[in-house]
Amino acid sequence: MRKLASIIVLFYAINFSCFAQLDTVHIYVIGLTCSSCSKSVEEKLIQVPFVKKVNMNLNNNEAIVLVDFSQTVDWRLLANAVVDAGFSVGKMTVPNCSKCSYLFNSKTCKDVYVYIGPNAELDLLHYNLVGKKFLDKKSYKVWLQKIISQGYPDPSSVSYYYYY
Repeated sequence: MRKLASIIVLFYAINFSCFAQLDTVHIYVIGLTCSSCSKSVEEKLIQVPFVKKVNMNLNNNEAIVLVDFSQTVDWRLLANAVVDAGFSVGKMTVPNCSKCSYLFNSKTCKDVYVYIGPNAELDLLHYNLVGKKFLDKKSYKVWLQKIISQGYPDPSSVSYYYYY
């Protein structure tokens, strides 16, 4: 019975998150080794204007960030906060804004994201962002070669985001 109640609560949370314009972002932080490290990342992330709450998971080296999409959102601010805390972003997984009716920074998803993966599955619930501050150096180097070979400019030189 308890499991059923949890599933029902999760169902409503997912369905009504579009109306509340809140959703989670997962940031995989490279270099987290202790609770002090987690605390410093959490303190930097909570200062970002559109961030409502931060939960750190030291076991997974992950920051789970609750984002308010009723405000202007810029993923680079989250990445910069992690870098300012002295760490690197291994990967940033962000919600697919086309699942909800709101606009992303006053633009549609097609104006904000460029898909660079092997399959153009636009029904994904979340995107993995590509960019210098969104991936560790090794992973970014691999994706940079793919992006350039597909005719796209360097992700750090454009205002939109690449995802896969």
